[in-house]
Amino acid sequence: MAHLHFVEDKNGDVIDNIVYCSDSCHRNHSKTYGGWNGCHEISVSEPCASCGEMVMGIEDFGGLDR
Repeated sequence: MAHLHFVEDKNGDVIDNIVYCSDSCHRNHSKTYGGWNGCHEISVSEPCASCGEMVMGIEDFGGLDR
């Protein structure tokens, strides 16, 4: 599960997001930390913007029975 930092445009619309592996990485790396924003599923694996640990995406769980 990913912790996300939403990037907004001047109108307040979300235009991008930054992926973190944990709340502590989010809190320590983001200059505009807005509080806990975890338990998000992301489509594909992506490295944490702070420590580089891979955050597993749902497409990388292929072959698992649900």
